[in-house]
Amino acid sequence: MEIRWSKFALQDLEQIEDYIGNRFTFREYQNFMNILNHKIGLILDKKVVFQKLEKFPDYHKLLITEQTTLIYRLESKYLKIFRLYNNYQDEDKKFIIDDL
Repeated sequence: MEIRWSKFALQDLEQIEDYIGNRFTFREYQNFMNILNHKIGLILDKKVVFQKLEKFPDYHKLLITEQTTLIYRLESKYLKIFRLYNNYQDEDKKFIIDDL
């Protein structure tokens, strides 16, 4: 199954990578990426359905780490990742999903 990243999700991932790269070791970066890939794999396996967003019931959210949440929608042929945001950022910035 194909994974499609919105422009917002790609920007989010880049910011997270920069943050980890500037403050932590490469091992911690690898650990984060392993966790992210594992959790995306859980979505793709379709064995678990994660929490729906209240305002947008067609979208789901998944806690990646204590600091990071992923917003996604599973389509028949692909997984669309809309956001990968820091849980401590401004609420208004979290749910920009108009990059369909």
